[in-house]
Amino acid sequence: MRKITAVSLFSGCGGFDWGVAQNGADVIWANDISPAAASGYKSLFPKVDFVNKDIHNIKDFPQADILIGCYPCTGFSGAARRRWKNLHNRDLYANDKNFLFKEFLRAIDIVKPKLIFIENVRGMLSAEKGFFIKEQLEGLSHRGFQNITPMLLNAVDYGVPQIRYRIFMGGFHNSLQLPSISEPIPTHGPRGGSPHKTLQNTIGTMEEWPVGEFLDKPFHGHFLTRNRKKKWDEPSFTIVADGHHVPLHPSGEPMVYEAKDKWALKGDINRRLSWRECARIQGLPDHIEIDASLLSKYKVVGNSVPPELARKVTEVPLQILSNLLRKTS
Repeated sequence: MRKITAVSLFSGCGGFDWGVAQNGADVIWANDISPAAASGYKSLFPKVDFVNKDIHNIKDFPQADILIGCYPCTGFSGAARRRWKNLHNRDLYANDKNFLFKEFLRAIDIVKPKLIFIENVRGMLSAEKGFFIKEQLEGLSHRGFQNITPMLLNAVDYGVPQIRYRIFMGGFHNSLQLPSISEPIPTHGPRGGSPHKTLQNTIGTMEEWPVGEFLDKPFHGHFLTRNRKKKWDEPSFTIVADGHHVPLHPSGEPMVYEAKDKWALKGDINRRLSWRECARIQGLPDHIEIDASLLSKYKVVGNSVPPELARKVTEVPLQILSNLLRKTS
């Protein structure tokens, strides 16, 4: 029996695709506009046909069983929407990145997938009073993907050692007459059968001072408005895409609360997590290589989907699709 095939858009360094591949899917084609992300992806998937180009300039895609879309979320984030409030008569279409989902919809018409997966930040649900999520669901419905319910998942409940809330949407084409995709059962934490993974479990054996792999710059302004240091026996804070704002390494003394929006560093051991530590916390394979500046490495890693979370989200749907293909082959 042939393997299930997948096309991936806005692929980043391949976090989602790595999770899908662990479930037996064969990613045949992928795309991202970022050269740094492209180098990371190619180090993980050297045989995949990767197109490093603006998706607006891509006119054709191969057909596949699955279409994956992790389109950029700049305009959906809470920080971006706070900035919107300072603008008068803001044009909804001013930030083109908010409308890259239209490229995903265009790709559906060409790829003709039986199953789709989408990942984004949770701000997508509330941005512009639900305008963006409504537009996406309507566009998907017009293309035969009607039974889709957004799932808000926290990566820490699925074996990822960080607190990371993200929206996932998945669905089978209506023609297959398959059930809607349900939220995966948590495997860790109070609702799962195992304790949450911790920083000690994850980066405890890594080099303590990996010179050149962490951003060694002063901690200014916004960084000190909240706690940035978790303990060794806790999961990490969210791994973000801005190297200046990644969490602190757990070694040394904890930060101290001084007043509202004011935290202080204590002791002499305070450094940001290295980009490789961030990659390990995300669950990316250790052999990933990114040919880019340090800040770009942080950005690529921080924008990735944790592969283990992607594996858990896609596991049951891929089993269902595989069984269907087996019966019809």
